[in-house]
Amino acid sequence: MRIAIDMDEVLADTHSAKAVLYAELGYSWSEEELRGRKMGELAPAEIEAQVEGELQKGLFFAGIDPIAGAREAVEAMSERHEIFIATAAMEYPASCAHKVAWMHRHFPSVKTLNLVMCGDKSIVATDVLIDDSPRHFGGFGGTGVCFTALHNMDEDVPYRLDSWVDAPTLMDRIAAERAA
Repeated sequence: MRIAIDMDEVLADTHSAKAVLYAELGYSWSEEELRGRKMGELAPAEIEAQVEGELQKGLFFAGIDPIAGAREAVEAMSERHEIFIATAAMEYPASCAHKVAWMHRHFPSVKTLNLVMCGDKSIVATDVLIDDSPRHFGGFGGTGVCFTALHNMDEDVPYRLDSWVDAPTLMDRIAAERAA
């Protein structure tokens, strides 16, 4: 199968990095407050504007840690599947070079030509899309797999991935279902 994987909050722990940024600006919240919502929905407008300004500069995306288990799962899946990374980088165009460098540093096995910087992910022609934003599944022609994050915990989706440990098994199950 051909599998596309989102970067932010799927491979890259953008949530934790943003939490640090908000905290530096004097704002924090509980996980319960954040459940089903994005951070920017809770923060005061002036703090959200400052965070958005930092994200627009692009450098923020260079120093994010990978999500636990992501490297190992991508390696395991790449033995049986073709892996693409599809990130909605056009929301933050200055992030593109930083995201490419981040992928080379943390996921060197993913070919540079398999990095897709896009806006609308319906253009992605893969069998599976692993993403934390189910909004991307609407126009997508394959099977959407929601990678669990606080903001999507209340979303009703057919396929959900709570941890990278389960990814290879879930991909094999989806491949079998597609073949049947």
